[in-house]
Amino acid sequence: MFSRVKDFLYRHRRKFLVGGVIIGGAALLSRYAERKLLEWHDQQTRSMLEKQKKRQHYENTYRTANATVMSLSGSMKEVLSRELDAEALLQAVREQPQHKRSIWEQLKVVGFSRAISTVYIAGLVGAAIRVQLMLLGGYTFGDLIHSGHAGSPISQTLQQKYLTAVHFLVEEGIPKLVQHITQVVTRIVTGIPLNRPLTLTQLEGIFHEIRLAVAGETTSHDDTHTRRQKVEPWSKYVLQLPVPPDGESEEEKVLYNMLIETSDILDSEDFCTVMDTLLQHGFNVLLDRVADFYPVTKVQEAGAAKENWVDNVSRDLSPGLPSPDAGEKVAGPQIGPPHCSNFISGSTVPVAKLVPVLSGVVHAALSPTPGQLLQKVLTNERLDSLGGNVYEAFALPLSQ
Repeated sequence: MFSRVKDFLYRHRRKFLVGGVIIGGAALLSRYAERKLLEWHDQQTRSMLEKQKKRQHYENTYRTANATVMSLSGSMKEVLSRELDAEALLQAVREQPQHKRSIWEQLKVVGFSRAISTVYIAGLVGAAIRVQLMLLGGYTFGDLIHSGHAGSPISQTLQQKYLTAVHFLVEEGIPKLVQHITQVVTRIVTGIPLNRPLTLTQLEGIFHEIRLAVAGETTSHDDTHTRRQKVEPWSKYVLQLPVPPDGESEEEKVLYNMLIETSDILDSEDFCTVMDTLLQHGFNVLLDRVADFYPVTKVQEAGAAKENWVDNVSRDLSPGLPSPDAGEKVAGPQIGPPHCSNFISGSTVPVAKLVPVLSGVVHAALSPTPGQLLQKVLTNERLDSLGGNVYEAFALPLSQ
C-alpha cells in the first residue's frame, strides 16, 4: 500500500509541485494584498484626519485674521483723524469767521481725502492682514503638523517678530498712504467750487478720476511730474523689508524668507487684482452711503416724514458761502453708477453739503459693525480665494 502511494506521488510529482507553487503563491498574494489594503486604509484614515486638521487650522487662521483686522478698526480711525483733522478746521471756522471761505476750501479737501482714504485703508489692511496670517498659518501647519517635532523653527518668538509688521502698517504705512491720496485729492478737487451742485453720477466721476490719479494713470489734472507721485507698491505700506541675516541662526533665516515671500505676494499681480476688486467694491459702498443724503423726487418728498440730514448741514454752513448754482456742471467722466436709483439720479447736492457727509463716513465704514465697509471687505470672495491659495502654497514642511 505504501509502495502504491509512493508510486502515485512519484508519477504525479510535477502536478503536486505546480499545485503547491500555485497555492503558496496565492496565499502569499492574498497576504500581500491584505497588507496593502490595510496600509491603504491607514493612509486614507491619516489623510482624512490630516485634511480635517488642516481645515480646522485654516478656519481658525481665517477667524484670527478677521478678528485682527476688526481690532485695528480703532487704530485706523485714529490715524485718519490725526492725519486729516476735520474737527480742528471746524473749530477754526468758529474762531476765525473772517477766514471761513479759505478754511472751508481746506475742509473740502479733507472731506474728500477722508472718504477716499477710508476705502483704500479698509481694502489694504483687510487684504494685507489676511495674506500675512495665512502665510504664517501655512508655515505653522506645514512644519508642526507634517514634521511633528517640538524643535520647530516656527517658534512663538519668530511668530511675534513676523507679526510686528502690523505695527509698521498702522504707524507708518497708513499715514504715508493717506498723504499720497491727499496730494492727489488736492490737485483734483481744489478747482471745484463749494457751491457747485453735483449729481451722484458726477461725484462718482470725481472718485473715478482720483482713483486713476492714485494709480498713476493719466487724468486731466495730471502732468508728467505729478504722475511720478503715484502710490508705491503695496508692500511699501505694509512692511519694512529686512536686512539679510549675517549669522547662521536658522530662525533668522526663516523669518527673513517669510518677510521676503510676503513682500512678493503683496506686489504680485494676483494681489493687485484683489485690491482693485476691493477698491471698486469700496467705492460702490461709499456711493451707496452718500446716496442716502441726496434729495428724492417731489412725489416721494411729499410723503417723507422726516428731513434729510443734509438739510440740517446746510443751515450750519456759513451764510457767507455762495448759494448753489444749479446751472453749473462738473467736468469729468460721466459714469452712471449701477446702484444709483432713478429717483435720485437727477438730484444734486452742493459740494459744501457733501463735505461733512464725506468726512463722517469714516466712523461707520471702519467700524466692526456688521454690514459696514470693513466687514464687506473681509467677506469678499476674491480675498477669500487669495487667502486660501496663500495658505495652501505654504502648508508644506520647511524641507519642501
